Amino acid sequence: MRKNLTSSERLKSRAEFVRVFSKPDFKAGCNGAKLVAKQNDLEFSRFAVTTVKKYGNAVQRNYARRVLREIYRNRKQDLPAGLDLIIVLFPGDFGYHEREQQFTKMIRRAGFGLSDI
Repeated sequence: MRKNLTSSERLKSRAEFVRVFSKPDFKAGCNGAKLVAKQNDLEFSRFAVTTVKKYGNAVQRNYARRVLREIYRNRKQDLPAGLDLIIVLFPGDFGYHEREQQFTKMIRRAGFGLSDI
């Protein structure tokens, strides 16, 4: 599996977001983030990060999304294939390691594993 996050592995269109949010198969949350996931018919998983409307300024929003994309990129080989994952970030004083712990906690709560972490 490629380590980088390719264009086909990203959810981009509004229709893709609506499909996941309308009837999710999996939901999990923790302090600072929420995960919503739905099965897809592809051989790979797709991923998107979004923030709530009142999440700081553009620099803070972009940094938070960039951090979570990097965490996903490093952990995607541990996740099952065939999922559309969307993570909604909430404001807070969270660094890389806190976001990584949130990601791991949400994945476990959703039932996707990551037992070796």
